[in-house]
Amino acid sequence: MLWFVNDLSLAGQFDDPKAFRAALEPLLRLRHGNPSLGKRLYCTRGLGARPVTDRHDLRDAVFGLGDRTFTQLVLNWVTKQGPFWDDERQPNADDLFEHEGQDVTDQGLGEAARRMLAGADAGVFSFAGKDGEFERTPLAVTHGLPEAPLGSIGVENWWTTDGLRLAAEAAEGVPENWSQVIERAEARFQGLLLAGDLSDRLCPHPFSVYVAQRIIELLGVLDRMVAETDEQGRLSERGVELRENHFVGQKAWFTSESETNLTRFEADMTFRDPADHGKTIFCPWHGKIKTPQFRIHFEWPRPEGQREIKVVYIGPKITKR
Repeated sequence: MLWFVNDLSLAGQFDDPKAFRAALEPLLRLRHGNPSLGKRLYCTRGLGARPVTDRHDLRDAVFGLGDRTFTQLVLNWVTKQGPFWDDERQPNADDLFEHEGQDVTDQGLGEAARRMLAGADAGVFSFAGKDGEFERTPLAVTHGLPEAPLGSIGVENWWTTDGLRLAAEAAEGVPENWSQVIERAEARFQGLLLAGDLSDRLCPHPFSVYVAQRIIELLGVLDRMVAETDEQGRLSERGVELRENHFVGQKAWFTSESETNLTRFEADMTFRDPADHGKTIFCPWHGKIKTPQFRIHFEWPRPEGQREIKVVYIGPKITKR
């Protein structure tokens, strides 16, 4: 899997250089801590000229902070070390790509689309903006002239370093079937109690690498919620942040069902308790996978005194029936 920094996601949205630093530092730490990912995360040589505030481009903002070590780390990446996709640009006979009316031919989003057309597994990393413009996936890229498009490419997008880290870990050893997905989840996520029949529920359905990666990504968030919970069931500051980022709002990764569905599908969302097969638990909370529509149902909120999160169902959307 290759990733390309989405140049469009740097559009002067940060209030000041310090705010940009807060957004950039987690990505720098991830690159430093995961050398394999660092070699597969490409940027353009023009990234340093992208606007990050209304008065500063990336280089100006970094220099203006007055932190010599930070400046060296950033500029070594975006001006010297790369990797830069410009140096190994994917050829394309009809080399014109747009995203929502903006030319991305010479940007990371366009290169990701070119790589995908060539058969490569590629995506982009976007910096979050004030309006959440790039907090969604996939990003639609039009290939060819706007008046006579050759087609549209859905480029998978990541906008959190946690999500990128999990995707990189999953991509290093791509599972070949649903059983492998569940086996890896059981080995990796010690804070989760997974139902014993998850593989049986998944196996009748065609295997999808994207869905497999998304399952790992969502389960990873739940596992981190457990890690950020103390013995009294209280979330740490990081845990509260995770909850606000992923459990709240219209674009939340995890939500409960609507009031109508809570009643209509109550029986379908009642599952055997993984900790006690003689009991059942009602689990309307779920993680979302959009294409295809799969869901991960889990016990939430947790009963008092319980740190682990019970995952009771992974499969096609229940309330679609």
